[in-house]
Amino acid sequence: MTNIKTNQSVEFDQAILQGLPKVLRERALLCAKERRVPVEIPMLVGLSAIGTAIGKGLVVQSGRERVTRGNLFVLIGTASGIGKSEVFRDIYDPLLRFDTELSNWWQEEPAVHARAGDILFKAQISGLRTSVRKAPSASMPMFKRMQQAERARVVCARYLDAPSLLADDATSEALGELMSRSYETIATVSADARYQLKRLSVANSKEESFYLKGFSGDLTLSSRISRRSVTLRSPCLSALFLTQHDAYKTFLRNAVKNRSGLLPRFLHGDFRMSADAPPNFDLRRSATVRNNFKQRVTEILEAFRFENDSIEVTPSKEAARLLKEIEQVSRQTTVHDDSIQSEILRRRAEQCWRIALCLHAVEHGNKAAIQPLSLEHACCATAIVERFTFLKT
Repeated sequence: MTNIKTNQSVEFDQAILQGLPKVLRERALLCAKERRVPVEIPMLVGLSAIGTAIGKGLVVQSGRERVTRGNLFVLIGTASGIGKSEVFRDIYDPLLRFDTELSNWWQEEPAVHARAGDILFKAQISGLRTSVRKAPSASMPMFKRMQQAERARVVCARYLDAPSLLADDATSEALGELMSRSYETIATVSADARYQLKRLSVANSKEESFYLKGFSGDLTLSSRISRRSVTLRSPCLSALFLTQHDAYKTFLRNAVKNRSGLLPRFLHGDFRMSADAPPNFDLRRSATVRNNFKQRVTEILEAFRFENDSIEVTPSKEAARLLKEIEQVSRQTTVHDDSIQSEILRRRAEQCWRIALCLHAVEHGNKAAIQPLSLEHACCATAIVERFTFLKT
């Protein structure tokens, strides 16, 4: 396990494409046809979009007393001018629209009520202070009423700003603030992620630590004198970074050199411009394919993204057996190996569970919670992880 290889030279396995749920497969093919890009790019971006839509509202039972979420870290390196921004806008359009509509509605409804409540309770507290000064003997009953008014005012303040689905070029502190008002869930996405990757390349940095905790859902406490303290009890962070080849390779070199814990968590691909003809696809169906994907993403968002308690998906016996075997083999193979390659291999089963959950969600939509996760999706997820893992054995 000493050879470091990118997957640039590996031919895309058509079996992976055929194993994808129809909604995602057709959307990836349409985008590849229209944008003249390798189909792997819109496929990976599509998986990222589904993971973002799920948030932590849907999880899969991946072991005894263990569940796994569908948030993904995806890194894509491309040539300049290949059209990564167009692919991002194309595939993420349902999420971008939903985020905008959510923000607009929030400003018209919840934020208005929150501002009115804030003003009302501030006035009530001010009046109670005046009453206490005039009648000091009644201070204890007044104090309790002030407590109640202050609690209500604090609740109103939480609803002044809309929750967000997406963030771009945000520091860990800013992401923490956004997540605290967004059900502890957010996706940081960028079609030009050079500077985000530069920050994440710093060894043992607070940025790296925040991303590691956000991926795994570990308790995150942020306390600073200059800003409000933020507590994230079960953060759910997704990441989609598209960048040019030089930034992509620099990040990978630094990650290997620094033994970064981020590297095992990324799915990635390095793609070149291709002279091959774009995939066959009937463009007369483009409107239908776009609408099907938009409806499915919106359905998933509305069903799971804003849930406080996660809903568990039960895998079929066959799917559970396959992924358990992968986990056992990976751990046995690396038991005496402490290299970065082994760290990546030990994450393989977890990544398979995450992708299988995304495939399951896009297949079944809002009915995903009542359907077993199939062997077909587990097999497809395994092939995707094998194809888009940085280090090969």
